[in-house]
Amino acid sequence: MYPYHRIAGLLLQHLLRRQSPIDPRAEHTFTLRPGLGDADLYPEVNNGRHFVLFDLARYKLAMQIGLFRYVRRTKSAFVVAGSTIRYRHRLRPWRRTEVRSRLVGMDDRFFYFQQRTFQGNRTCSLALIRTGVRKNGVVPPVEVMSAIGLDVEPFVEPWVAEWNAWDDARPWPED
Repeated sequence: MYPYHRIAGLLLQHLLRRQSPIDPRAEHTFTLRPGLGDADLYPEVNNGRHFVLFDLARYKLAMQIGLFRYVRRTKSAFVVAGSTIRYRHRLRPWRRTEVRSRLVGMDDRFFYFQQRTFQGNRTCSLALIRTGVRKNGVVPPVEVMSAIGLDVEPFVEPWVAEWNAWDDARPWPED
């Protein structure tokens, strides 16, 4: 089951805390303790749940920069358009876990986030997530950032551009 209770907690925290301006290009940390619902039989956090933890961290960041407000106001959607993940160490339930998120690119269509899970001082997983805002097609990220009051010029780190070219070159399956 999707952790709607965690999203509700994020919303409540966001409403009750005074928000200070943040740098959208800085690394942002979301801390939590994965629970029984995140674990598989081994016991470690299920590989698919890593993506859910990344979602939660991006939601928190979206709330902090005003993107959630923008999406509600414009009746658009904050969507994932692609991802790649690598697993290095087991992510154990009940232990303090950090998800660190950093904007590593913005082009004419998408935002690119690098997200890492940490327990102790070890990286457990590392993902590159391509996201966008959709409303009758993709809304250019520069337009979104400008609408929420952030002045961020398009940029793409070289390794993200390489991944993007590789991903675009993969064939889609025949229907």
